[in-house]
Amino acid sequence: MSTSRTRSRRPGRARAGPRLLPKMPARALGYAAAGWCLGFAGVSAWLVAAGPIGHPQAGQRYTAYASGLAIMGMFVLVLKLAGAAVALAAVLVRPGRPHWPRQLLAVGLWGAFGLLSLYSAGNLAITIGTVSGLLAPSAAWTAAGGVTPKAILYVLFFLAGAALFGVLAVWFHRRHHLRWTAAAAGLAGAPLLLGLILAAAPAILGRWGLVPT
Repeated sequence: MSTSRTRSRRPGRARAGPRLLPKMPARALGYAAAGWCLGFAGVSAWLVAAGPIGHPQAGQRYTAYASGLAIMGMFVLVLKLAGAAVALAAVLVRPGRPHWPRQLLAVGLWGAFGLLSLYSAGNLAITIGTVSGLLAPSAAWTAAGGVTPKAILYVLFFLAGAALFGVLAVWFHRRHHLRWTAAAAGLAGAPLLLGLILAAAPAILGRWGLVPT
């Protein structure tokens, strides 16, 4: 009897439970999502630091709007760093913590998944519509040279990010037994944030003369 009690009290033999960190596959998923965001943030950091040098194909056009482009670059850089922080926190936070931080993390995960999915779907729709002749080629499409290996990798890159955050959001939701209101809030906010990035913010900066209209 005394031996069994001694063994049960030995340090390092804690009972496995919900407070332990998730298993390696889940942690690897979170680290991969964070790495995806950090890699993407590195591109934004380079473009902001390089200024017009980072856009050699545009010539003097970007020089006149360097400040506005830097503002947009910093804005998306902050969003990418926030995505990395959310992905890391998702695999580090443990069940039993206060409820509201887990709810906020779930909103962030679902929001990232929704935003990347919408952006990827838009790229795919434009590509299919242009190739099939349903849509007229845009100036950006013509400048990029149409469907190129670089364009395909670009679409695949965003699809990979959407997949990482989608699986991570489902896993986090189930691990913490959250309500689906967090998922609904994140998915509902995704198109609003995407509209802010692609339309509202450039329009505001354009009215101020900081970016081309």
